[in-house]
Amino acid sequence: MPRAVHADGADVSQSATATAPFVPHLTSGRSRAAFLGSFWSLIHALLPSLSATAVFFVSATFLSPVDFGHLAMATALVSIALAFSPAAFGEALVQRETLRPEHANAVFWLNAGFAAIYCAVLVLLAPAFATYFEVPELRWILPILALKIPFELLAAVPASMIIRKMRFRLLALRTAIGSGVGMALSVGLLLAGHGLLALVIAQVAVSVTTFVVVLWTAAWRPGFSMRLGDLRDLARYGVFAAGQRMLGMVRVDHLVLGAMGGPVLLGLLVFSQRVFQLLASVAGGALSSVTHVVLSSMQGEPEKARRAFGLVSFVAAGVGFPVFAGAALVVDDLVGLFFAENWLAAARAAQLFCLVGFLFSLGIVQGALIRSRGHPDWLFYYQLVQEAGTVLAIALVFSWGIEAIVAAIAIKTALIWPVSVAMTVRLLDCPVWTYIRSFAAPAVATAGMTAILVALPQAPGAAHIALQIVVGACVYALLLFALCRARLAEVARLILTKPEGAT
Repeated sequence: MPRAVHADGADVSQSATATAPFVPHLTSGRSRAAFLGSFWSLIHALLPSLSATAVFFVSATFLSPVDFGHLAMATALVSIALAFSPAAFGEALVQRETLRPEHANAVFWLNAGFAAIYCAVLVLLAPAFATYFEVPELRWILPILALKIPFELLAAVPASMIIRKMRFRLLALRTAIGSGVGMALSVGLLLAGHGLLALVIAQVAVSVTTFVVVLWTAAWRPGFSMRLGDLRDLARYGVFAAGQRMLGMVRVDHLVLGAMGGPVLLGLLVFSQRVFQLLASVAGGALSSVTHVVLSSMQGEPEKARRAFGLVSFVAAGVGFPVFAGAALVVDDLVGLFFAENWLAAARAAQLFCLVGFLFSLGIVQGALIRSRGHPDWLFYYQLVQEAGTVLAIALVFSWGIEAIVAAIAIKTALIWPVSVAMTVRLLDCPVWTYIRSFAAPAVATAGMTAILVALPQAPGAAHIALQIVVGACVYALLLFALCRARLAEVARLILTKPEGAT
């Protein structure tokens, strides 16, 4: 399921703030730094998705849906351990206005303790899991994959320190090195004939590499000065952030579908989700962390926060809407062109996931707003309802196939999404219509682009797919420019203007 986050609504008086559309005029150094950071954040988000998708598609020519189902089962079990950990306390380090070194030390050593315990437990229980799920491969996959856990958890604090300082270029460096190592190792081992083992080892190698790089670049080292009160300072935010992280990482949908529908159906779901994750990285991967940091810094400046949120929502929709709409039209042709026929059902499922992508594009910005205002509990309960709905949808329709499963998930997500809009406008203290106007132009331009692409004569082959992409991009750009030239000019000025005091 797409991990979209979202947000409650009170109207306000007839003030200009409440009734005017979001037309930001932000030229401060802080705002420009956010947009420059967005570039590096995009690299940070996009590289792992690109490399993982490339490896996934290459490995799909060597492996079967059953193999992917086995790996998904093991990954889901490791994700449970990572989810029930204090790694999300690192997010509390980012959000906290006043931070002492003892806060970071306490979170680091707390993560270290959990890492040692979880890694040992998974190694010891691997045979039991293999017997319970009737997947013998888990006996050897789990002990290797469990080695990810210490490196993932120990990287949480240094990565948070980098984010807090908005040094997203260093995060991009970490990601580039880790992704490169993982992709090279995966493809090399696949070509050498090691099959599923190649993907398992590569996952561990990525975690090790990224930990080494992030610790090296963070200019931070753990100390031993700390006390219990340091964790209490972070507890409320950290516990609910950890709960939301848990819901995002624990792949209950994979475990339920694997147990009820079998590894083939699970493999098809993983394929369709991989396509969605790649598109999500392109559409909004750059915005979540940057928006969270910037809005956290504007907690005492509601007007600036309102304008910044409106502009980022426009950017998120302006990029995400056409990406998901275009992908929905061509992904089945792309899969049919490059993959065997047994993956076509996953391609159709990916098209349905693209419908959820429109909500995802807005949801990442909504989630950043809610976290920045110190309400991770809202996101936790919202995501809990979403995840429960996903599991219920799978249990009800799994016997009808992968397309029915994804359609049910998409409908469930759309029915719950208005709650996120209510949370958003409540925090912004503005009318719903004011919020909707921030992304209305990209929605209209995307609808026009889609109509043109549907009207094009259909033909098989790579040339036609390329034609659709080029025509769609040109039509969308022209429509968006015609609809909101002033807003586009504001984005350009914000990126190009030097920060205050710059030379």
